[in-house]
Amino acid sequence: MSLVFSVPGKTFIAGEYLALAEGPTLFFLSQPCFETEISRGKGDVLGIHPESPAGVFMSKHRGYFRNFDITFRDAYSGKGGFGASTAQFLSVYAMWLYREAHQMDMEKYLDFKHMLEVYYHVAWNGQGQRPSGADLVAQLKGSMTFFEKRSGMISVTNWPFEDLELLLVHTGNKLATHEHLRTLPVFPTAGLESAMLTIREAFDKIDSVRFVEGIKAYAQELLKLNFTCEPTLKLLSDIRQIPGVKAAKGCGALGVDVMAIVTAKGETAGVKAYCESKGLSVLSSSDKISSGLQVRGSL
Repeated sequence: MSLVFSVPGKTFIAGEYLALAEGPTLFFLSQPCFETEISRGKGDVLGIHPESPAGVFMSKHRGYFRNFDITFRDAYSGKGGFGASTAQFLSVYAMWLYREAHQMDMEKYLDFKHMLEVYYHVAWNGQGQRPSGADLVAQLKGSMTFFEKRSGMISVTNWPFEDLELLLVHTGNKLATHEHLRTLPVFPTAGLESAMLTIREAFDKIDSVRFVEGIKAYAQELLKLNFTCEPTLKLLSDIRQIPGVKAAKGCGALGVDVMAIVTAKGETAGVKAYCESKGLSVLSSSDKISSGLQVRGSL
C-alpha cells in the first residue's frame, strides 16, 4: 500500500522575474506529471537530494519521515525547467499534512501563505534574491494559473484561445536557478508589469490578438533587461521566422531551458520540423494541460 502524489510540470508563460517582486505571474501546468510514491518503511529516499528544499524539509521532520520510504520519479528525465524541485517539496509537504487531513480534505489544509513561508525556510539561505515560490502555488492549483503574491490573487483557467496553440520546447540547456538568484541585482519592473497586464486582459476577454501582443511585449522587456541568454535568443530568432509562429519567448531564469511558442491553430508542423533538425525536444503543448496536485492510493 502506498500514496502517490502527482504534480504537473510547470512553465512560466509570463511573470518570471516579476514573481520575485511578488508581482503577477502566469503558469502553464502540463503533463507528464512528476510522481512521488510514499509507503510505510524505514526512511529510504530515492530521487530527492538531501540538500534540496524537500530534503531539508524532511530532515527537519525526521521523526515523522523516518517511518516512510519515498521514491521520486522525474517525468522529464532530469531536464531542467519544469519544476522537479518544487514538485518534490509540494509532495512531501502534503504528505506531512496528511497526518491531520484525509485525502479529500487536502486542499483545505494546503493554505498557500503558510506553505510559502515553510518553503522559504528550506529553500533560501538569505543570500541574493529569495525564490518566489510562485511555481509551487501553480503546481498546487494546476491548469493555467495566474498568481500574484502581493495581492493574494489566484485564478485558475483553461487554455482559452481556440485559434492558437502553445508548444513548450526544451533547449537542452540547464541553469541552477538558485545560483542565478544569488547574484541577481535589483531591476525595474514597470515594463514587465505593463506587458503582464496586457496578457491578463487577453485572458479576461479571450482576445488571442491581445495575448500575442502581450507575449511579444514581455519577451521584449526581458531582452531589455538582459534576462534572456544568448543561446535562447538565437533559437528564438530562428523560430519567429517559421510560418505560423505568432510569438515565442524564453521561460524562467534567463530563458535557458524552456521556450514557449505560440502558433496559429493547426500550424505547428514547421516548429516541430525545426526542433527535430536542431535536436530540440517538444515536451508539452496546450492539449496536454494538467490539473494540479493529485493524491491517489492509501497507507
